[in-house]
Amino acid sequence: MLIIKPFNGVFWCLLALVAAAVLLIGRAGRGMTEWRRARLLIALCACNIVIFFVYKGFLSVDREFVEISGIDRFNWFNELPLQLCNINMFLIPLGVLWKKRPVLGFSFFIAPLGALMALVFPEQSFCGYSLLTPRVLGFYLTHALLIVCGLSVLALGFYRPNPKDYPGIVSTFLILGLLAHGVNTLMRAAVCPHANYFFTYGADISILNILWRMIPVPFVYELPLVLVLIAYMALVN
Repeated sequence: MLIIKPFNGVFWCLLALVAAAVLLIGRAGRGMTEWRRARLLIALCACNIVIFFVYKGFLSVDREFVEISGIDRFNWFNELPLQLCNINMFLIPLGVLWKKRPVLGFSFFIAPLGALMALVFPEQSFCGYSLLTPRVLGFYLTHALLIVCGLSVLALGFYRPNPKDYPGIVSTFLILGLLAHGVNTLMRAAVCPHANYFFTYGADISILNILWRMIPVPFVYELPLVLVLIAYMALVN
């Protein structure tokens, strides 16, 4: 049945495949020119973008997803690739083509972490079901590829962590968060009352709940996460 949920056998097999893919990509890139390595990484991101929208397409007609999620109906405006992890499908190609270290650094640190957190703490509609269920396969495949793409930024030699990059990465985080909050505000007033990209309006995540109780102001409550991000980057570096 290939039932998948955090930390069961299928889950660990998926993470093992992710690790193997990163190693294979890194080994393949050793004999490539920079342009060929760039094309490989951009192609991976492009494939993930296609898979993402196919997955959301299946989600849009999945009645069980609507029932489990407790929503009235599927809303495309609430499912765009604008979250902390999946926005990197677009940022990584831009960072590679423009050779922007703040963008590449953001993607290297945030994409794998955000995608892994989504896999470890999945929503109820993606936990305890067969991996072959279309919505479940799409969810795990897109997030697994996000981890692969984020780590491949390092494996293919496009980025090496450096403390000097921290200000640029933090600035990228803040700018994207502010833009996401602007998108949320506009969507909530027009087409999607539940828009919450970058979780600027709170989320059912322990650390965010704590911060929201301390600073119940949309987006502003997330600013202390900058300190967490810096500590995380220092740890990885």
